[in-house]
Amino acid sequence: MVSVEVSLPGGGEMYDGIEIDMLSLGDADCIVVTQYHANMGAQSVLIDGGKESDAPAILDFLRRMNKTNLWAAICSHLHNDHARGLIKIVEHPSITIQTGWMHDVRTHVLPDALRRASSGYSQEAEGVRQVLDNTRDLASAFASRGVTPTEPFAGQVIAGCPYMLVLGPTEQSYEKAITEFTDEVPNPLFAALLGASRRQQGPISQRLSLLPPPTNPYAVPLAGTLKNMAIEQRPTTQPFNKTSTILGVNYLSQKLLFTADAGSNALDSVPADWQHLDWMQVPHHGSDGNLSKSNAERFCPKFANISACGDDSHPSRAIVNALIKLGSRVFSTHKSGNLWFKIGDVPPRTGYIEAIPLLGSVETVVNLNYLSSLNKL
Repeated sequence: MVSVEVSLPGGGEMYDGIEIDMLSLGDADCIVVTQYHANMGAQSVLIDGGKESDAPAILDFLRRMNKTNLWAAICSHLHNDHARGLIKIVEHPSITIQTGWMHDVRTHVLPDALRRASSGYSQEAEGVRQVLDNTRDLASAFASRGVTPTEPFAGQVIAGCPYMLVLGPTEQSYEKAITEFTDEVPNPLFAALLGASRRQQGPISQRLSLLPPPTNPYAVPLAGTLKNMAIEQRPTTQPFNKTSTILGVNYLSQKLLFTADAGSNALDSVPADWQHLDWMQVPHHGSDGNLSKSNAERFCPKFANISACGDDSHPSRAIVNALIKLGSRVFSTHKSGNLWFKIGDVPPRTGYIEAIPLLGSVETVVNLNYLSSLNKL
């Protein structure tokens, strides 16, 4: 496997920058964000941990890169390709974790309702079982390390260095997504039990005081650019993917967006000043069911990174073409291996060569500073 670097202007004797590592795990996600501060040293945040089989490679990467002391470990949502490997990483004694972040469906739905929704042999029931099992196991893993996880909802701050904000979901939108997800289960009693859970817990406003995303005061300068492109305006997203945590880092006025598997409605709710991004994780392995035409025009990232296996739909040709049309430089792990993006001064990594950008049906410019490491994961 290879790694990829974007080198932006920096300088000076002391490390003072930020870097993003997106590991090459096929259709699975693991991202490490590290900021180097003159006084605080290196501070790392881990977002997701891939599949269970990915855990050894991720642990090896963290050890080799000296990133075993994590300020935060975040699970964007409780699907296997994000959570199962994270469970193993959190449990591993070589990793130190200060804070943990995960949603817990059990605090939003009554136990009887979850038991009913997860019973039987339907595909929908299996989906609920996967989420419930991963929730239990990850919460247990955090507890074994003496960490009480927090549910990430819009308005919360994950870390101060790097300054990382939760941009979505709100608790209201999370519970709406959970309703859609569990309503797929063919059980007429479940919706009533879910409603009873909310009534028992009281109004949302009494349970958490959060700032909702502001209304949109910004125009989108590139609106209409993708008018004739194949990217969808209202793509259909899997219900539980709508619960994905969306994170933003604002570093020296450069905006970096982490989307996990969020769908178009969730991305619509990201505060409006998050546009013209410097770096963006393309949601759900670059599939065509998550990033809408209007959101692509709004975000129009300078650099777009995708974690994908490289099949016909991951990444989607329509998504890649649209981003290139908007001027993005698009890179995928299936083409270039582990992706490494850096701003400012960070520790150097040896053995780098030019990476291979994804090409589309429109002209793109190869960035000669986007390099690829020959080091094995």
